[in-house]
Amino acid sequence: MEFPVQLKHKLAAQSIAVDRPPASRLPSYFEALIEETKQWSGTDNNGVAVSYFFRQYALFISAQFDLLTFHNGYFACSWKDIEFGRIHNYGFNLLQTHIDSRHFTPVSPENRQEAMHFILTEQVDSLIKEFRKYVKISPLILWENVLGSVVWFYATLEKREPRRTAEDIDWLLEPSNWAPIKTSYLRKLMGTASLEQAVSGPLRKTCCLYKALPAFATCTFCPQPR
Repeated sequence: MEFPVQLKHKLAAQSIAVDRPPASRLPSYFEALIEETKQWSGTDNNGVAVSYFFRQYALFISAQFDLLTFHNGYFACSWKDIEFGRIHNYGFNLLQTHIDSRHFTPVSPENRQEAMHFILTEQVDSLIKEFRKYVKISPLILWENVLGSVVWFYATLEKREPRRTAEDIDWLLEPSNWAPIKTSYLRKLMGTASLEQAVSGPLRKTCCLYKALPAFATCTFCPQPR
């Protein structure tokens, strides 16, 4: 089945290119990937570059939850099957995620949570662990970078589909659902806050380090604004 053109356009707005190779590809081996991300983002600090990378990658992960919700499927592949490219948009040096549509997999309602678990473990946690072999950075920073985008998605969805939103958030807040990950990083991020509260003021415990980049300002929700 051919991947819908309209859906390709929708994903492109989230900096995701489907069936289109990067014009300016980042390397797949980590030492070079980190070095070139440092150059592209404008930092000489490895940790800042990796945090920047995950702020960009967060758009792909939140799009995965959007695909599960509205299109009954997602890209079921390892992070090793994903490519990244450099793009210049809105006056900023940004990253774009490139994915092959052959990885798009339909998901039945009863397998929805299994797909969510795959995204968390194979597309986020596994990639964080790989980066941390090369860079000393707290996994909490990177998880908050990713989940901040996911929280925004669900805060928007809640207005349209409160029941489905509640089901997903309840599942994501339960630590046992994250196994073998030892904790629910969403619970660490949100605590007892509602989604509305989560997107209305400072919530995260760590700084995403964007303020260390010359092209970016301190984020509105930074817990360490100075």
